[in-house]
Amino acid sequence: MGIEQRVVVVGAGPRGLSVVERLAAHSASSGARVHVDLVDPFPPGPGHVWRTDQSELFLMNTPSLFPTVLAGQGVLDVPSPEPLRGMSFERWRRGVVDGRITPTTPLAEEQVRALAELSPQGYPPRAVYGRYLEWVFETLRQNLPAGMVLEVHRGEAVDAWVRSDGRHRYAVELAGGHVLPADAVVLALGHLDAHLRPSQKDLVDGAAEHGLTYWPPTVPADAWWSEVPSGETVLVRGMGLNFCDALAQLTEGRGGTFTSVPDNPQRLVYHPSGREPRIVAGSRRGTPYRAKPALAGYYAQSLQTRFFTLDAVRRLAEEDGTPLSFDRQLWPLIRKDVNWNYYAVLARTTPEAFTADPGEFLRRLDTILTDPDGSHWSSRIDALVSEAVVPGRQLQQARLARPFEDVSFASHDEYAAAVVHHLDRDVSGSLRGEDDPTKMAIASLNAARTVLKCVLAEIGISDSSWVHELRRAFEPLVEGLASGPPVLRIQQLAALTRAGVVRFLGPEPRFVVDRTQGCFVAASPWVEAAPVRSRWLIEAMSPTNDVHRNISPLLTHMHERGLVRGRLMETRDGASPETSTGLDVRAERARGAGQDDAAAPGFVYRAVGAKDTAEQSIYVLGLQLSSVQWGVAIAAEAEAPARLGARTLADADQIARDILAGVRAGA
Repeated sequence: MGIEQRVVVVGAGPRGLSVVERLAAHSASSGARVHVDLVDPFPPGPGHVWRTDQSELFLMNTPSLFPTVLAGQGVLDVPSPEPLRGMSFERWRRGVVDGRITPTTPLAEEQVRALAELSPQGYPPRAVYGRYLEWVFETLRQNLPAGMVLEVHRGEAVDAWVRSDGRHRYAVELAGGHVLPADAVVLALGHLDAHLRPSQKDLVDGAAEHGLTYWPPTVPADAWWSEVPSGETVLVRGMGLNFCDALAQLTEGRGGTFTSVPDNPQRLVYHPSGREPRIVAGSRRGTPYRAKPALAGYYAQSLQTRFFTLDAVRRLAEEDGTPLSFDRQLWPLIRKDVNWNYYAVLARTTPEAFTADPGEFLRRLDTILTDPDGSHWSSRIDALVSEAVVPGRQLQQARLARPFEDVSFASHDEYAAAVVHHLDRDVSGSLRGEDDPTKMAIASLNAARTVLKCVLAEIGISDSSWVHELRRAFEPLVEGLASGPPVLRIQQLAALTRAGVVRFLGPEPRFVVDRTQGCFVAASPWVEAAPVRSRWLIEAMSPTNDVHRNISPLLTHMHERGLVRGRLMETRDGASPETSTGLDVRAERARGAGQDDAAAPGFVYRAVGAKDTAEQSIYVLGLQLSSVQWGVAIAAEAEAPARLGARTLADADQIARDILAGVRAGA
């Protein structure tokens, strides 16, 4: 059986949980002995983000059918322990509702009723997903194989180093001084607090100087929403997912209610409790993320991915021989799919949007998109669309994410009216689902994200393309379009705006401290109105996932000891490399992998330290892989192939294989 391997897994959230589950599965399969120390100050399973004591007003932005921490049947070679096999969140939900599964912590009657009313397409509270993670962990602990020991340490890991003596190579120190021996260390750290940017520090200083209240970026469940004063103007920066959480807490969380309009079920009316603040929100786009469409599954069934496929990108990589460029080689393929899906739906649902036969238009469009020459295809489509599609029904990709760019407004009320109209149209499109051309264009981008994650992990692009094209241009675009909230949240925002509870600053707002008047001031150059003044400013965003800005004592000390470092990426000018947001790692196949495993999905990512060498048994998984993977915050997708939506699980599987290969070798 070999000697026992000591493993310290730092981070007990979903990714750390997947590593522990994979170690259990491989220990059961091989008989290898392993002792796992799981370290996290937050509860094992839910971790920080998904903990079960948070408000149930905080919703996930993926439907019930999507997330999992366990691979589907046959996705990975070694199955999960029997009670957990294929147990996605949706399967767990159904099991709780019909009584086959007993949650670790008993649910109140109204919680069980809410689970029963939740459809596979519905969006569960984050606390309920935490209940699933809690159950997975406890079920795993009760079904550990004979060769595995699991110890949980409810504390923070603050340091790690290479030992100078003893059998175990590493030592991991916990807050309080307790030291754990380790043959392998897995960093599954998840979201970390971060140092503020200089502009944010200036807001902190101004707030302290004038007795103002400034909330820096934080996880919504950590904020003290009851402290926000009723009836007072409150500035909120950011209109992404955390903005939806803030609105929920400051409206429904204070007794406000929403009702449907009898003759227009798409529209809601808000009934204030009188305890709401007056919320004035701003973001670079000037509008919130777009709502998710109502679909039967996570992806639209009618969606066609014709051009941006793994096989197409592999051919490009083989033909080119140099690192790929996102803008030059990948983005055109993504845009081709977007154009095809938009106009295919438009032709099916709105034939009057064409000046001639829609079928003939699609044939001409197909000819341009599939032309082997491929030169000037975009301008040729523009000419075809200008000739054959009625103005107002043409796809305007630049306007999808920034609908009010370069448009001026005379007042905040005028801008609010424009935003409400935009929100109503967004709601209508989401509820039409696969019959809405704009939503299917966005759905095409969402499908491309899944392929792109695999492309970036297995094939890659040049450093400069990663820095300038992917992270700075494409990522903000696709997040605002495809990572949005459930449609309910946009319906509610429209109702809150009509009720006068919410107003908007406009695109590209600037937030500063007016030290002469002792208040925060915010204004947009596109709204010709007096700046908004307030004694409150809330950052509606989570701390940045950046290893150079985080305040983790563990990573700080490991960096000082030369065990880890951030990755430097070459920029376009080639003169000054840019520091990546993720750790420097080396991607390899697991030790002991046979020739048949060479093409297996997933990698072992070993941390690279100060001497340009990879530590053989310090592994990185999750958010700190943002230097080599993209979309690292997205959960594993239930029933998805390991190479695509379940890549996180495949990477966890490779880590477990690699660690236990050391056991079998007597390392």
